Order: sequence, then structure tokens, then C-alpha cells
Amino acid sequence: MTEKKYSFDSNESYQVSDVAFNYSTSKVSSLELITQILGGAKAIGKKINNFLEFLSLSEKGLSIAVLMHLQKRMKFTNREMGKALEISESTLQRRLREGKRLDKKESESAIQLASLWAKGIEVFEDENDFRVWLEMNNTALGNNKPIELLHSPIGREEIKEVLNRIEWGIYS
Repeated sequence: MTEKKYSFDSNESYQVSDVAFNYSTSKVSSLELITQILGGAKAIGKKINNFLEFLSLSEKGLSIAVLMHLQKRMKFTNREMGKALEISESTLQRRLREGKRLDKKESESAIQLASLWAKGIEVFEDENDFRVWLEMNNTALGNNKPIELLHSPIGREEIKEVLNRIEWGIYS
């Protein structure tokens, strides 16, 4: 690991390790991946520059185009997507037909799903391998299949924790 000096002020200089520098750039790629999973700037309606911008998007409500792109990327049926967002399949179909925006809670869930999906792709380095993993019983998740826990913010957080442990080589 090498140290790099960066000067922000004529009187002070700071040293930043390559590890720290690379970590910050990997966050950008995570942001880009999440944005891509949601359909990109065109579907979202703007370029996303940081994670906090997802907050204003969720308060406004994601467009149905974003949801459709997410659903297509995840290869979920209307029933599976409705369950993941905690809305009925008929409500989801009505929203799709009428082109209505998601409400704040549904938008937050969709963004969390995209974030989880991005983490899975980063960890497994293959989207199909991640999909297979989602369908397998996992002892770290109480012997549940990860896909069965997607409907809950707590479940999504637990899945992300297991993905983090897998990424760092910790038995999960």
C-alpha cells in the first residue's frame, strides 16, 4: 500500500492511502450500478450524483418506468415484484396500466432492492449466480431463502449483511 500526498491548503497536506482512495471510487461504481439497475438517468429523469439524491427521488415517488426496468432486470413476475414492494399484484398491475408513480414507501423499497441487487452483482460478479443464490436456503438467514426476505427492510438489510460477509470471505 502506497501513500499519496494531497494538498488542500497551502499550509497543510494530507496523506491518503491507496486503499482509502480505491474505496471511495468503488462507491461511485456502486452508485452507477444502482442507477443502471433502476433504468439510468433517462428512466429516473435525472443523473444521480450521490446516494442522498435517492431520498428526494423517493419523496417525489419513482416513475412506473423505473419500476418496470427494475422488475425486468430482476426477472420478477408481477406477483414477485408486488410481494417485494409489499403491494398486491392487482395494485401493481393497476399502477402499471395507469402509469402512476410509486408512493414514498414503495419508492424506498424499490431503491433498496436495486441497492441489494447491485451488492449481489458486485459480490458474485455474475448476476445469474446471484439469482441462484437468492433461491437457496441460507443458514445465516435462519435457513430461509434470501428471496423470501426481500419484502421487508429488515430482511433486505440481513441479506446485505450476509453478502458483505461473503465478500470479505467470512463463512455465511
